[in-house]
Amino acid sequence: MPPSFACLAWPAGNEDATRRAEHLVSALETHQPERPTAFRMPGLYLADLSPTGQPACRILPLHDAEGGPAGCLYGTLFRREAGAQRPLDRLGPEETRRICRTGGGALMTEYWGHYVLILKTGDTASLLADPMSAIPCLYRWLGEITCIFSHLETCPDEFSTGLTLDLASLRRLRVYDKIQTGRTGYGEIRELGGGQRRELSRNPSPPETLWDPRRLASQPLRLSDEDAAEALRDTVRDCVGSWAAACEHIVMDLSGGLDSSIVTACLARVCDDKRLDIVHHHIRSADAPELVHAQATCAHLGLDLLALDVAPTRPLPDPDAHPPSARPWRNFLGLGFDRILPDRMKSPGTTFFTGQGGDHLFLMTRSPLGLTDFVRQGAYARLWTEWLNAARLSETSLWQTFASNLPYLLGRPARSALKTGILERLARLDLPSSDSGAWLDGLPDWAMEPGDLPPGKFEQISTLPHLFQIRDPLARASGRHVIHPLLSQPLIELCLKIPVWQLCLGGINRGLARMAFTADLPEQIRRRTTKGEATQYFARQLSRNWETVSAALSDGCLMEAGLLGRDELDRLLADRAMMAPSTFRDLLQLYTLEAWMRAAASRAARPVRR
Repeated sequence: MPPSFACLAWPAGNEDATRRAEHLVSALETHQPERPTAFRMPGLYLADLSPTGQPACRILPLHDAEGGPAGCLYGTLFRREAGAQRPLDRLGPEETRRICRTGGGALMTEYWGHYVLILKTGDTASLLADPMSAIPCLYRWLGEITCIFSHLETCPDEFSTGLTLDLASLRRLRVYDKIQTGRTGYGEIRELGGGQRRELSRNPSPPETLWDPRRLASQPLRLSDEDAAEALRDTVRDCVGSWAAACEHIVMDLSGGLDSSIVTACLARVCDDKRLDIVHHHIRSADAPELVHAQATCAHLGLDLLALDVAPTRPLPDPDAHPPSARPWRNFLGLGFDRILPDRMKSPGTTFFTGQGGDHLFLMTRSPLGLTDFVRQGAYARLWTEWLNAARLSETSLWQTFASNLPYLLGRPARSALKTGILERLARLDLPSSDSGAWLDGLPDWAMEPGDLPPGKFEQISTLPHLFQIRDPLARASGRHVIHPLLSQPLIELCLKIPVWQLCLGGINRGLARMAFTADLPEQIRRRTTKGEATQYFARQLSRNWETVSAALSDGCLMEAGLLGRDELDRLLADRAMMAPSTFRDLLQLYTLEAWMRAAASRAARPVRR
């Protein structure tokens, strides 16, 4: 189960607020009587709701300049030092004073990890989330009390009183369900974005962005290919090793692709057989088999591989089985996967590792715009070589490559891949795009406006918001505690500083990563440029569960709320014979949204926010 917490902040001098806060504290303690770990100071209470045996999660108290309590940090924190680090068990007095003095800003530059920071000064409280918001940071007000929590489903019922559905936010989920906007499925619950700080008051100013990837990317590294590869290899090993040091038992989810193979190779360096298991989910469908690649990686590293069959005939979760979370869970359709795991992989001390995030960081792309980035750098000696590499990467002719770059060479501002993708999906769903501001509101500015960044680097940055939802946001739907070590701040920042043309060394996607791990990977993995697909698996699964999906959507909450029209559903259901990828993706997304709305409606009759 992922780390889970609940926190209360209130004006300590307000007797009514204190009395109500004590009632909520009692509810939390009754709700989780087996979990005594908590932090308390005047006007602030935080409880760790993670199960006993949860690895790598701590409450670190903070003190101000006078030595008095100033708040706490919840999560896993590492210092910015070379080599693999163990999580911090405590912070020294000067460290806590510096964190408080900078309003948490020192965390962004001197530390890294998964955390939420709560600072309390008098009656004022503020929140800070790590750059990837790996631990969700949700909040709402109950009178004068601010309730802060990671997972609504682990909190007592008192946290859910008076909630109303936010249909505007739910409608936006149909367009981009992986993106943080600050809103949830409920009008009363908000979310703090990654790298943001916010003062908790009823009339607050907008959240302040402390971590802006554009600032990092604007200072590109000038390293030789060999030095860049060494820096990348060392940073990946340090991040993976640090997370491994925090975990008792690791199960590596090896897909067979380049990124998960790199993480597996790093784990093999620091874990013995007793601490590490390698598992591969073997999807039996018409898609290209990934099992042979996973087997090659394990054979090269001398590791055993457990292949678990995942049949497309598996039934979908019942539409009434979605846990009562603050928003729909993207991985709801995967409920039941844990049943096929051996018992040793289900213990509270087990942590799953993945290779998620490598596509965005190591750069899985076919874009030729790195050529403009190279030209703007002013290193013309390799211009012809990089022109050839850009054409090779994009699989276009030299003249097509030049034509793609010419507008940007002449000064056109870089375009946001995030914005472009949203507008394209609006068009496909036949939703109004004329008022694009309403659809784009709440998206991070750094993913929408390029500043002075060249087009290739900004293209990479503008896809980063998709990383926020790679995390595992739902606590009770799965017993897994999942860590994505490639989404570690030091590695993200290094990849932001390495030019895109160098990340795609030799005109090959993720070329620098391939060079960095030459000795650690078998040739068939290192030279592989394709990725596994699960398209046919999901198509067959939907076909197997067609009646369940159509029945749930035909007379469900989405129809009643006006989020799905009869004509649209009929059109989607009529496409069964063709089963275009966009069709089954839309249907499965709608099924997940329907399941969440049923869970929300089952709590109580609530008015609806349109």
